[in-house]
Amino acid sequence: MVRFRLGAVLALTLVVVAGCTKVPAGVDKDIVDEWAMMGEAKVPEPKAGDCWASTSISVFRMTAASTTVALCDGPHIGEIVQVGHFTGALAEADSPPKLDQMVDIYTACDAEVTKFLGASWQLGRARMLLFPPTSTQWRGGARFYRCDVASLKGAHGELESRVATLKDSMKPGSDRLDGCAVLDNGTDWSGDMTPVVCTAPHDVESMGLITARSGAYPATSEAAKTVFDTLCVDKIREYTGGGINALADAKARYTYPRHAASVEEWNAGNKNATCWVLLPKKITRSLKGNGSKAV
Repeated sequence: MVRFRLGAVLALTLVVVAGCTKVPAGVDKDIVDEWAMMGEAKVPEPKAGDCWASTSISVFRMTAASTTVALCDGPHIGEIVQVGHFTGALAEADSPPKLDQMVDIYTACDAEVTKFLGASWQLGRARMLLFPPTSTQWRGGARFYRCDVASLKGAHGELESRVATLKDSMKPGSDRLDGCAVLDNGTDWSGDMTPVVCTAPHDVESMGLITARSGAYPATSEAAKTVFDTLCVDKIREYTGGGINALADAKARYTYPRHAASVEEWNAGNKNATCWVLLPKKITRSLKGNGSKAV
């Protein structure tokens, strides 16, 4: 019975309040028609010049979702060089495009990063990254893409935090350009390497970039040999001034890690590799023009 009496009191109170409420002159009872409509929610867009850190260790495992905004005057790994927008069929798709669907954008991004760095990112310890929106951002209406560059520790893709900008870091004379280095695991290429000046003891040196003439993505070591081996030998001959026979007699080796992280990136246009010579002992001079004498 208490419950019923309480309900009756509440009902009576509501009736009394509703009946006694007065509306001021000139005001109607519609509390919505005077409010401005809220704007449509939008996915925040990144900006060129922004810097970021990452939860990833390797650049080859990077996604847009693994980056977090960082101050450019503090420790950071990457920088956003350009932000663009998808149009046409790419923008109308149900999901973000893959790299091999963005051939023209990849080419334009590469040009922008080259301009930003002062030379190709593939000449040194940097990595271009082209990020479309995440799937969640895409469903939220985002149609931007990010053209980024990341700092690397060495040739195996380990990310490196730094404070200075990467701008102009590939210009001649930069200490971020590939040159001479010391293998971290002795003669084992599977480890990384530490860059040094060529007058310091070192056992590995970059001969430069080589570009596949054609062909499918070299997914195996044998396929990579077919695509890059002759190109690397020719690059060694050119770089050393014809000293390839002396290097062979000294039991020097060579390798050519490709730059494309996936078949999609290969098909987007990145068909480059870097040709490296691995020496049987440490030397204190560059192989450039000295191949027959340096070892």
